[in-house]
Amino acid sequence: MKTVFKKILRWIRNILLAVFALSLFFILLYKYVPVYYTPYMFVKNVGQLFSKEKIHIGHEWKPLREISPRLVQAVIASEDYLFLVHNGFDTNNSNGQLNRGARILYVDNATISQQTARNVFLFPRKSYVNEIMETYFTILMEFVWGKERILEVYLNSVEMGNAVFGAEAIAQKSFEIPASELDTPKAALIAACLINPTELNPAEPTVYLLRRQAKIMGIMEKMIEIEWN
Repeated sequence: MKTVFKKILRWIRNILLAVFALSLFFILLYKYVPVYYTPYMFVKNVGQLFSKEKIHIGHEWKPLREISPRLVQAVIASEDYLFLVHNGFDTNNSNGQLNRGARILYVDNATISQQTARNVFLFPRKSYVNEIMETYFTILMEFVWGKERILEVYLNSVEMGNAVFGAEAIAQKSFEIPASELDTPKAALIAACLINPTELNPAEPTVYLLRRQAKIMGIMEKMIEIEWN
């Protein structure tokens, strides 16, 4: 009986070590290599396959220096006002108190770091295991990647329109300009759509979307300009 128990413990240990090694490998890889395809994109493609739609994903990786600083500000204003100062988590819901009405954190209190972890490393599924893994990857990303890389990956991997992922793809699709040329109103419109990117369209703003845009722009006016080296 003891032998069987030891084998089980050894098996569990080996699995945990393998998961840790694999996760660390991808964390280190994605610190330097563009993320061209994510589990969320895979799920989107599978959904298109079963609904007999054309299987396609709009996505084009761009380094952070080629994405408009206005979009960087708009996304932080919309999603995670304290992104530059927190450790990856907003345990006190301070974001919600600072910019009420502009953002989606009231749903699950997910910061940009947490959203990046789930977009890049996890499948969209609600479970305790996913929550644990999201926390784990968020800690690793904050420690290994740093804020600039997290934001760069987020702006290239998050769904910003229906089957449209990342800043460059949505800028080209909605406004026929590169992400580097987005001005404040266009950037705020894109950020406003993050609450429901499959239904909201920055190229065809509704009254609701325009209200969110105005709220985000108001928050942006109070922010310092964010620039990266």
